[in-house]
Amino acid sequence: MDEYLEDWIKDVDSYHKREDCFGMSSRKEQWGMGSPSAEVLAEPATDVETLLKVRSWEVKESPTNLGYAVVSSWPRLPSKWKFGQVAGVAADSKGRYYVYQRGEEAPPLLCFDRKGNLLKSWGKGEYGRPHMVKCDENDNIWLIDDGGHILYLYSPDGEVIKTLGTKGVSGEDETHFNQPTDIAFGIDSGFYVSDGYGNTRVARFDKNLKFLGQWGSEGSRPGEFLLPHGITTDREGLVYVADRTNWRIEIFSPEGRFLRQWTHIGRMFAITYGSDGYCYTVDGTHGRVTKLETSGRIVGFFGTPGEGEGQLSTAHDIAVASNGDILVAQLDGRVQLFVKD
Repeated sequence: MDEYLEDWIKDVDSYHKREDCFGMSSRKEQWGMGSPSAEVLAEPATDVETLLKVRSWEVKESPTNLGYAVVSSWPRLPSKWKFGQVAGVAADSKGRYYVYQRGEEAPPLLCFDRKGNLLKSWGKGEYGRPHMVKCDENDNIWLIDDGGHILYLYSPDGEVIKTLGTKGVSGEDETHFNQPTDIAFGIDSGFYVSDGYGNTRVARFDKNLKFLGQWGSEGSRPGEFLLPHGITTDREGLVYVADRTNWRIEIFSPEGRFLRQWTHIGRMFAITYGSDGYCYTVDGTHGRVTKLETSGRIVGFFGTPGEGEGQLSTAHDIAVASNGDILVAQLDGRVQLFVKD
């Protein structure tokens, strides 16, 4: 079996089970691929317009051509460097593109320019298991280390500014996480952490790292999570959580009040809100990037499953640069850049 496929199976099954649930077949099914709800699967749909509203992953042709093309051979790595699983991607306001990867043959965090030239790198041997990476409004870089139960905030020069969590110690309180997955920034300069593999919550902090509370519990009802894997916010402060195993996006008020959910997109691994006012999701199961209005209406999508150039199997994270470029991180050892053609 291909090494990346083996890692992929671990990532969506064994690694995501809680320690207290080993040997429980029902839990194993929950922490594996998951599935849409019975209600979603039973929803009648005989035409494309209806399918886009209930099970869009069954639609093969995008309703709108989003106009993206993959950049061949991006980025350029130094000789003898090689990506392992690429878990996270991010873009800052200065046109720097960040790649966060798990392999031993290159540093975990690498920074490139738009042309694919390496600008800097750091972090070798520092992290338990890299997950997502995000840039804040000051172009500082948050790294989520789900294996170490900790988040790091770096300056653009690679200096540690602060950490959140207790390295190597799991928990569920204001100073401990259990395999956190992602971070998003609120309109009040606070932020949210999806604490997703070991816990099933979103933790909320102010700009000074003061813990403001949390929400979420294990389950599939509104406001619950099986795997809160990705998180973002929009310009109104609403919080969008990619509950991957439940095949949905849940939307909350800034304080954590459940508002609504999207169950029609697919198995979302990550979600981001672009400067153009649209949401973008990535589905590594169906190999697809989807662009949506904040109402949930699908504008269009691109991508197919596969390991070829432009194909998106094992896609794990997505970033949208201010110029509209789209970066996709993939657990088969690739990162791809898509630009308007």
